Amino acid sequence: MIERSFQLVPGIGPWRERDLWSRGLLNWEAFRESPQLSELPPRLAESLGARIAEAEAALSFRDLPHLAALLPPREHWRLYPVFLAEAVFLDIETDGAVNGRPTVVSLFDRQGLHVFVQGRNLETLPEVLSQSRLWVTFNGRCFDVPVLRRHFPELPEPAVHLDLRFLCRRVGLRGGLKAVEELIGIPRPPHLRGVGGWDAVLLWRTWVATDELAALRCLVEYNLYDAFQLRALADAAYNRAVEQLAFDQERIRVWERGDLLYDVSRLVLAMEPAGGGALAVGT
Repeated sequence: MIERSFQLVPGIGPWRERDLWSRGLLNWEAFRESPQLSELPPRLAESLGARIAEAEAALSFRDLPHLAALLPPREHWRLYPVFLAEAVFLDIETDGAVNGRPTVVSLFDRQGLHVFVQGRNLETLPEVLSQSRLWVTFNGRCFDVPVLRRHFPELPEPAVHLDLRFLCRRVGLRGGLKAVEELIGIPRPPHLRGVGGWDAVLLWRTWVATDELAALRCLVEYNLYDAFQLRALADAAYNRAVEQLAFDQERIRVWERGDLLYDVSRLVLAMEPAGGGALAVGT
């Protein structure tokens, strides 16, 4: 999709982009070969041609910050499959206070699953996040990242933050994370259905007050699902977005969690009463 994107200059928005596609200018190469077919004003056509050359160079060098700067933020989803190998899917839980502190944070990236727990290894989170230039969350712009930034002033800034809450709404997948999971056919196991954000707060408070290991393990498992389910959700939302633009051939294979569920169990069982170091399982 990125090479079909013409929203690179002021004056070309969604409607004009669709008009270019309808004229047979389906990608950057087609525009470069036949700019006259666009019937754009000469200055606008010249400006678009220059930006396309700039975008092509950035893409060849995998310069994600540059590409992100060229595209409107609402179209950053188009970068997803190109930079998937550099993505991290993340979710956090908090202690439920007014200015809540993170308690458990789960990540899923190219190296596998990672869990960070307050009082154990949470302080190492910024370093791990710095290794990924594309962050994928659900409502992370409003909740997860602001909470983390209050707690970690040194938290890195991603080149692109893809918040699936807004992309899902745009493609007709409405509701919270669990509701959308059900819509695309990736339900949670029975013992986690019905567990929500406030339950996560209560599980943490139970663990802190009683050292009840079952509470910590349940919280970690719940949070892991919040993180790694985002991968399949991102794939499904991307496919719906390209279908809306009538580019069905751009669809990607939706990731299947499969053997990852075994790794989830290993991480959950690795939770012990005493503190430990970094908790991670590679895939």
